[in-house]
Amino acid sequence: MIIIDSNIHIFSEGASAPEHARAVEKIKDAVNQGRVGINAIIVSEVFHSLQKFLGAVEATTRISRFLTSPDMDYLEFSPASIVKAMALSRDFGIRINDALIAQQAIDLGASVLTDNVKDFKKVAAVKVIPLRSPI
Repeated sequence: MIIIDSNIHIFSEGASAPEHARAVEKIKDAVNQGRVGINAIIVSEVFHSLQKFLGAVEATTRISRFLTSPDMDYLEFSPASIVKAMALSRDFGIRINDALIAQQAIDLGASVLTDNVKDFKKVAAVKVIPLRSPI
């Protein structure tokens, strides 16, 4: 399983973003490799950004499309995972949203496709797939 971080979805939805083509390609690669996961944190971050750029109606349409995609698995958070994520946030100095995604990836043995390599790499147990090649 690969959990696709919100920044990748945002780039893939913005045709004018410099990262657009790369994000679309990486999502296709992830889907071809197996199951792809999203969760409430990712959905809320993508919706928030798309709403600012495209308006609420278009943001809702696009979010609904990937929520109902047969290629996406909607992942829930267990209370135990949330508690562990709070510890990750505290111990590694990362935002709680990133800590929740990181902990879910650890719990599921999943990788995280992200452009936020700096924060996810702080948690050694997370397998990170970077959007960009290392410089």
